[in-house]
Amino acid sequence: MYIKRLVAAIMSACLTCLVQPAMAAKGFNYTYMEGGYRNLDADSIEGDGFEAGFSFAATDHVHIVGQYSHLFVDSLENANSVDLDVDEFKIGFGGNYSVMDKVDLVGNVTYVDEQITGKARLNGGGFVDGTGPKSNINDKNEGYEATFYGRIQAMKKLEMTPHMVYRDVGSDSGTGYGLGLVYKFYKKFSVRARGTRFSNDSATNLFVGVRVDM
Repeated sequence: MYIKRLVAAIMSACLTCLVQPAMAAKGFNYTYMEGGYRNLDADSIEGDGFEAGFSFAATDHVHIVGQYSHLFVDSLENANSVDLDVDEFKIGFGGNYSVMDKVDLVGNVTYVDEQITGKARLNGGGFVDGTGPKSNINDKNEGYEATFYGRIQAMKKLEMTPHMVYRDVGSDSGTGYGLGLVYKFYKKFSVRARGTRFSNDSATNLFVGVRVDM
């Protein structure tokens, strides 16, 4: 766990060093809050719930990010009668740099704390599948997540965010790719949608919600 935290700290320091002092960035806002529905669909686990997060522009080119999500798991590999909750907390920071009037490049590094609690009837152990006793599950995993993405002002009210995510939490690690959309429908209010696909475990992570610029 300490090695993962050290790697995350080093990557964060590198991002900060890459951010060069420049004129105040124009165009994209990096201080906002958002929240909405989250869905996870993978070979080993399925669930949905909610997600809430924030971004705060500490300087013109450095921002602090945080996120909390809660998933209600209804399907788990090699288990029946699943009643599990997954709580995930992320905190970190990143750098943003304007390469054109309507294009920013962004990199974030976050520390990830994940807790899985509840009960499930695990298959095997000498029992016919689905007939064994329910087992208490209380697992905690730590790690980090690095996200690199672009912010592209495709239209006056529409922003596109193609992204790449590297995640190393607990015993699982992998790289995902995806696309996000932000549509501003009223002053500081926007609809936010994001989808990320990880090749390992065939995992698809979806989010749909509302963003409020601060």
